[in-house]
Amino acid sequence: MLLEAELAARGETSSGAEYLGRRTIAGVGVPTYQRSAGAGSDRDCADFSSSAEAQRFFLSAGGPFVDPHGLDRDGDGYACEFGQTLRASAARHKTKPLTPARKTATIRSSDQCFVGPRGGTYTITASGNKNYDGC
Repeated sequence: MLLEAELAARGETSSGAEYLGRRTIAGVGVPTYQRSAGAGSDRDCADFSSSAEAQRFFLSAGGPFVDPHGLDRDGDGYACEFGQTLRASAARHKTKPLTPARKTATIRSSDQCFVGPRGGTYTITASGNKNYDGC
């Protein structure tokens, strides 16, 4: 968590296949830690220039296990909506599912003559089309 907060504070959201929040996004919004209603008030979210900076401070002050400044009121371990920063990062780096490559059939021209449903004859060209003049 501290590494993510540090990277986010620096504006770094990805490093190759790794991106901010990839491993921790599932915990955002999930109350995991007990929080008391009377948590401190000497620092609040408005005191920080970004949620990443608030998260870094929150962790250095004992978070996520304790929240002496009341920065993580929902108890998910992320201060001042830092979870939203992780969600945004995950959305930007979301990979698109791979689509299977189309198989291309190899079609060879044939000298074989086929008979159509109305009695006409044709051959198959190299491009797969019917050639009605070929028989």
